Amino acid sequence: MLTILKSAWPLFLGVLLLMLGNGLQGTLIGVRGAIEGFSPFSMSIIMSGFFIGYLIGARITPELIRRVGHVRVFAALASISSGCLLLFAIFLNEPLWFMLRVIIGLCIAGIFIVAEGWLNNASTNETRGQTLSIYLIAQLLGLMLAQGTLNFTSPDGFGLFIFASAIMSVSLIMMVLSSGAEPVFETTTPMKLTRLFKISPFGAVGVFLMGGLFAAMMGLSPVYGTEKGLSIIEISIFIAAIYAGGLIVQYPIGWLSDRM
Repeated sequence: MLTILKSAWPLFLGVLLLMLGNGLQGTLIGVRGAIEGFSPFSMSIIMSGFFIGYLIGARITPELIRRVGHVRVFAALASISSGCLLLFAIFLNEPLWFMLRVIIGLCIAGIFIVAEGWLNNASTNETRGQTLSIYLIAQLLGLMLAQGTLNFTSPDGFGLFIFASAIMSVSLIMMVLSSGAEPVFETTTPMKLTRLFKISPFGAVGVFLMGGLFAAMMGLSPVYGTEKGLSIIEISIFIAAIYAGGLIVQYPIGWLSDRM
C-alpha cells in the first residue's frame, strides 16, 4: 500500500480535491434548489443531468485522450467543471441548471477515465485491486469532507459555489505537475453492451443496479433532507455517512481481489 501511495500520491490527492469540489456541488445544488422553490420533480430532472453527461463523457473521452493526451484532457475537463460551478449561482434557472449538470457529468466521467487509465497502466495484476481501492478511498474521502464544507457559510449565497470552483481548479495542479510518466494511449475498439453482458452477466447487471441506487442517493439525498426539514448540519452528516460506509470496506475488498 505504501509503495502504491508513494508512486501515485499526486493523482490520489488530485482526485480527492476534485471530489471535494464535486461532492460539495452535488449537495449544494440539491439544497439551493429547494431554497429557490424548485419542485422535487424539477430537481430530480436537474440532478439526472449529471448522469446523462456521464454517459456522453464515457463515449467521447477516449478519442480526446488519443488526440491530446491524458494530462491535457484532465486539465481541460477540470477547468470546465470549475467554470460551470460559478454559473449555478449567477443563473437561477432550471433548464440552465440541467445543462450545467450535463456538462459537469461529462467532465467528471472523462476525468475518471483519465485517472483510472493512468492507474491501470501503473499497476500489475498483483496490485491492481489495492491500487483502485486506494483511488476509491480518495474519492469517498473527498465526498465525505465535502459535506462538512457545506457548513462554512449559508447555501443561499455565492460563497460555497466559489469555494467548490476553487477546489476543483486546484485539483488539476496535482495532475499537471505530477512527475510520473504519462501512459501511452493504445487504440481500442469500443465494447457493445451486449458483449459486456455475455462476458460478465453478473457484473453487468450488478453495476447497472448499483448505478441506479447510487444515482438516486447522490442526486436526491440533499433534496430529501431539505424537504424533511433537516438542518444543513444534519443533511451533511446524513450524506457523509453514506460515503463513510463505502470507504471503510474499500481496501479490504481490493486486497482480497488481488488474491482471489
